[in-house]
Amino acid sequence: MKRLALFFLSFILFACQPLEKPVLQLSGSTMGTQYHISIVVDKAAIDAQALQAAIDHRLAEINQEMSTYIDDSEISRFNQYPKTDAFPVSKEFLSLVKMAKKAYQISDGAFEPSIYPIVYLWGFAKQVNNKPPTKNEIKQALQSVGLQHLSIQDSPPALSKDIATLSLDLSAIAKGYGVDVIADLLNQKGFKNYLVEIGGEVYASGHNRQSKAWNIAIEQPDYNMLASPQAMQRVRLSNQAIATSGDYRNYYEYQGQRYAHTINPKTGKPAKNKLASVSVVHHSTAWADAMATTIMVLGVKKGLAFANKEKLAVFMVIHHGKGYKILSNAYFHLNIIN
Repeated sequence: MKRLALFFLSFILFACQPLEKPVLQLSGSTMGTQYHISIVVDKAAIDAQALQAAIDHRLAEINQEMSTYIDDSEISRFNQYPKTDAFPVSKEFLSLVKMAKKAYQISDGAFEPSIYPIVYLWGFAKQVNNKPPTKNEIKQALQSVGLQHLSIQDSPPALSKDIATLSLDLSAIAKGYGVDVIADLLNQKGFKNYLVEIGGEVYASGHNRQSKAWNIAIEQPDYNMLASPQAMQRVRLSNQAIATSGDYRNYYEYQGQRYAHTINPKTGKPAKNKLASVSVVHHSTAWADAMATTIMVLGVKKGLAFANKEKLAVFMVIHHGKGYKILSNAYFHLNIIN
């Protein structure tokens, strides 16, 4: 199986320009992937070591809340909770669950935060499968899926479920959320011009080292992990985010058929449509992350209609014969660099 960690820049390429202002580059590991941060240095001095320590600490906190790979994380403890009474959670965890619930509601369940039993069954969670599950296994796992079984309590913050086997998976929104959290941290420290990327999800603040909007390219889907991926479209971003979901980010092959990690919660099977990737531009990286996954599930026609209804800037890469074609909407065109 090709894991997400191998694709930390598989969707986003940063256009290189002549250096005009000094830029501090920070990077590290988080959420099973890598993060990269570029900060245009406007201050006289920056304690880079202290800043990176603060970033790593904050990301570790998020991981401890949201990661299903950590047995004692907040989400894992909720998933393992055998009762249906209220389970206390942190305010931060509750806020992300609320955002995920909103995505679930407006997408009519195409975005499904309680998909974890199916994700696990297909081998895209802790364990690694190289063989798809049976119809009966999928049918049984679907009985534990459905956000209508989740109740949210604001004060004190808590979650409850009316079926004990309900399990959450916030991976389709957590990396984007992590980007937003680090952007907030940088804002609090007085930085205005920076770029934060986690696993291909990006937030661009202010301007780059040429005092222009950040110039970012969307990559052509690459199933062979080529050393020099090709850009399909460039966009300019300032105080905006871009997130991409694709069928080549995490998948395995069995008997000549590829099974990608984006699951259709209606069928309990990997989404099967002509979309190779979807990129969404929004002011919230977490929301862009969730919406890109949603549109990947919906497919080309329904996904475009959904994006237009929600006024989302969307760029689609569509399988077309042995190649690709692209489709974008008017909201996206506002961000295109010709």
